[in-house]
Amino acid sequence: MDIKLHKTTTTTPRIHQEIQQALASVSNSELARRYHVSCPTIARWRYHSTQHDR
Repeated sequence: MDIKLHKTTTTTPRIHQEIQQALASVSNSELARRYHVSCPTIARWRYHSTQHDR
């Protein structure tokens, strides 16, 4: 499957899926540190229904 990512993206569909499947006991700040992204990025992807950008 050919995935086109934005040239400045820091997360991939695989990382989006891992964020979405993270347990509720894992905080957004802990996930942000793990994936080297900001807390708003984690919040954005944690509750999306898909792993792909629009």
